[in-house]
Amino acid sequence: RDLGIQQLPKIKLVKEIGQTEHPTFGLFDPNTDTIQVATEGRHVMDILRTLAHELTHHKQREEDRIQPGDGETGSDIENEANAKAGILMRDFADNNPDLF
Repeated sequence: RDLGIQQLPKIKLVKEIGQTEHPTFGLFDPNTDTIQVATEGRHVMDILRTLAHELTHHKQREEDRIQPGDGETGSDIENEANAKAGILMRDFADNNPDLF
């Protein structure tokens, strides 16, 4: 199972995203077609899950399904990204059991 992405976005691994009380772990900017993933203090599998989540958002943009406000907790778009990231990580674990 893969996402069927037509063209990969630019992916940036950064120390952190934002400097608020609750910074985000990942961010997809549909305007620049860029994904940022925060890495500081995180397990590599959590970083990969965040990347899978943001890549799902990229695929949603390729399909022209992202609208303003779709990133809200509980939205269909956000729930789909959470679910797909979980599926991708399970598949990754099945194929790489030595990493877990």
